Amino acid sequence: MLRTPALAAAVSCSLLAACHGGIVPNQVLTKPAAVSAPAPIPRTNGPWLYRPSTQRQGFIIDQRAVIAIHLDTATRTDTVSSHADVAFTVTPVTSNVSGNVGAFLVQGAGRVAATPVGLVTPFPLRAEYSARESQLDFTAPHDAVPCSSAALAVAQSLRDLWFRPPDTLRVGTTWEDSSSYVVCRDGIPLRATVHRAFRISGISEREGRALLAILRTSRTVIEGTGAQFGEAVEVSGTGSGQLLYDLDPASGEITSASGTATLDLSLRSRVRTQVVRQTVEIRIGRS
Repeated sequence: MLRTPALAAAVSCSLLAACHGGIVPNQVLTKPAAVSAPAPIPRTNGPWLYRPSTQRQGFIIDQRAVIAIHLDTATRTDTVSSHADVAFTVTPVTSNVSGNVGAFLVQGAGRVAATPVGLVTPFPLRAEYSARESQLDFTAPHDAVPCSSAALAVAQSLRDLWFRPPDTLRVGTTWEDSSSYVVCRDGIPLRATVHRAFRISGISEREGRALLAILRTSRTVIEGTGAQFGEAVEVSGTGSGQLLYDLDPASGEITSASGTATLDLSLRSRVRTQVVRQTVEIRIGRS
């Protein structure tokens, strides 16, 4: 059977020359070029079933904060960067998290990156969901009180690694969660209430895989009271931010994320008021 028109034409010419008594020239027959299999096309209309990965996952979180401090008529601006290496496993059914923070480094302007005083790495990371609508609740090592545990403060800063989407995902799917927990500022315990809203905003293709783009927006309210240098201090603040994730629904894992956040704090005492504005760039990648 002749497989291509070019090959059929070559064979026909050879037979015709032989029939008329001519010399049959040497024929060079070439095989048709091999056609590689097309790359699989990811589904673009969904739905996708979401199941959190039960494999151990590793992430790197880099954050860079510009902090503007206004006190009376003076303004001071600092830049602080942090780097965290995190590895964890998600428990099936409950989605609770267990793992460790292998490294956490902080670097101020003109300084060398170093582990903060009072923090020893690696340290264990444990968290659980108390309700379907909630974010993770972190457990401090040895049940330490919040402002005495540097490890708990670091764990609270890693919350962007975890969320619980619905079981079925489509472009346009939305969900929300919220949480209230204690953070510390200069030794003052503060109550942070964070509300997050998620929306699947699109889909992209990478190496034959469909990746869902998930846009997360957040609103934060902070309030608390304490003492500094013998003076009673009242702290209040609000914040907002957004983060864009790439999620692989087939594996149930985040592949990367990036975004920004802003926090405005006001510290008021009997004699003065200090206003702090913190703007943060966030980058999350796999390790």
